[in-house]
Amino acid sequence: MEQNKRISQALKNTIGQRYDAMALRMISNETELPENTVFPLSGMGQHLALCQAFALSRREGKTVYMQKQDHWCWAPLIGYGMVRLEKGTPAFNELLPVIGISDPDAAESFIENMPHLPAGKYKGILTAPLGNADFEPDAMIINCRNAELRTILMAIKTQTGTTMKTEFDAIDSCVWGIIPSLTRNEYRVSFPDPGDFTNANTSEDDVILSVPRAKFDEFEKGLKALNYMGMKHSFFNTNMEFDFARPTFYNKMFRAWGLDEGKSYTIPNL
Repeated sequence: MEQNKRISQALKNTIGQRYDAMALRMISNETELPENTVFPLSGMGQHLALCQAFALSRREGKTVYMQKQDHWCWAPLIGYGMVRLEKGTPAFNELLPVIGISDPDAAESFIENMPHLPAGKYKGILTAPLGNADFEPDAMIINCRNAELRTILMAIKTQTGTTMKTEFDAIDSCVWGIIPSLTRNEYRVSFPDPGDFTNANTSEDDVILSVPRAKFDEFEKGLKALNYMGMKHSFFNTNMEFDFARPTFYNKMFRAWGLDEGKSYTIPNL
């Protein structure tokens, strides 16, 4: 898809992306799968955690398809609707004491309210590098550093006119950080959970941004706007100079307040 390529390149231009963003599509009809698709269990003879499939797409450029039988972690099986989890069932009761919440009632409520897709609606999860994905994603997943995310947030704000709202959990970033993008068309920020770090070798310094398909146009316009203003990640340089030079509008505002002015510079196209 042409937009996939454009956004992929815009991210590289704007934040100097280490890895390509990842395209994610929920599959109902397996005839849609690309010819180069990797099947973990039937093709590799191995089970994968979903974060490992993500890593294969992000770092190794592979197109990976995760069916129910491929999974080696419980959270995405529930979150992506591969299995049904109901209160009082054996699987529910096994999860209850290890979810990390001491109050049993609160633990039950937490599990029941985990974000999830309808059970049985999809046959699997397809992932690929965004720039090479020849399918229409349901979401793009971007692994970046915190300073790079800051730049992306500036781009998004140029279009939304507001700050981003998100929700965090210490575990299950593949669920909490992505499923609301699929079900509610929300941007979501999350951090690699312990499994992502230990099993998929994802850096603890990574931040994960999920962008729903419904926001692709807005997201692309935001990146273009930031590039037009010259406000790429490379625009910002660290210093500890006092009375440092500031954008021209600072001096104008300080003058209006009767405060000291100093050296200034103009932000291109702003």
